[in-house]
This record gives sequence, structure tokens and C-alpha cells, in this order.
Amino acid sequence: MNKNQKTILLIGIILIVVVLVYWYSQGGEIFTKTQVLVDKTSDLDRMLGVENKQFEDKFILGLDYAGAISVAIAAITGILIYLFKNKRKETQ
Repeated sequence: MNKNQKTILLIGIILIVVVLVYWYSQGGEIFTKTQVLVDKTSDLDRMLGVENKQFEDKFILGLDYAGAISVAIAAITGILIYLFKNKRKETQ
């Protein structure tokens, strides 16, 4: 494995780790969410027994997208490692 291949492998591993750390920091959800249920009940509403829950637009990365991104990075890394291999010609 030459220097270029090692560099590409290191960059690929770092990118995959960054994606998985970001996924974990978002809550480690299995499926991607685009809306989140938020409780907006005030103290007065709680005393009266009324609940006020609303959906808010918020993107939470799920394992489905994080996994797909990681697989794509691994595939691109593999292709680049293959393309940057040393091609030594045998002389006769």
C-alpha cells in the first residue's frame, strides 16, 4: 500500500467516524425524522388537564441515512484505493 492509498484510507475512516459521531450526537435514532413532537403545555393548561403538543420541523439524522452515507464513503474509498495502486510494468 503506497502513500496515496494510506492517505485515502485515513480520510475515508475519519469521514465515516465523523458521520457516525454526528448521528450519535443527534440522539442515535434508527430512522430519520423531519418533525419532532414538542410539548407546549403551560402550567395553567396542566392544572386544567389540557395538553398542547405540536410538531415542529427539525431534522434528526437516523441510522438509515448515516449508514447509507458510510457505505457510500467506503465504496468511494475502495474505488480510489484501487485506482491509486502502483502499476509496475515487468520488463523483459
